[in-house]
Amino acid sequence: MELRNHPFMFCDGVRMWPPTWLFTSGPADSISRFVRGEGGVLAAVLLSGVIPPITVYLVIDTPDGSSYLGKLIFEQSSIAKVMYDFFLTQINRRVREIGSIDIPLMNEKLG
Repeated sequence: MELRNHPFMFCDGVRMWPPTWLFTSGPADSISRFVRGEGGVLAAVLLSGVIPPITVYLVIDTPDGSSYLGKLIFEQSSIAKVMYDFFLTQINRRVREIGSIDIPLMNEKLG
């Protein structure tokens, strides 16, 4: 199942993918620009330091030199960890490509 449609990408019935992107840095004229959807290239992935971690943060870069932060909230910390590990392997890929990756259900990994 594509990541963008995967059951993991919902938390309490709310779709988490694609994240809402928050402008963090870039050229002064880009601050009024918004990135929506699956734009940009994945630059970094962070796992929340709150215990238990249920949030994964994604940092994307856009062609104009801007960076944006998005967050994915998961219902279980085990899902957050699996998805964090997955996103680490996707750094430097286009977000659109990541969204189309086939992700198995992985229920057996989550216990």
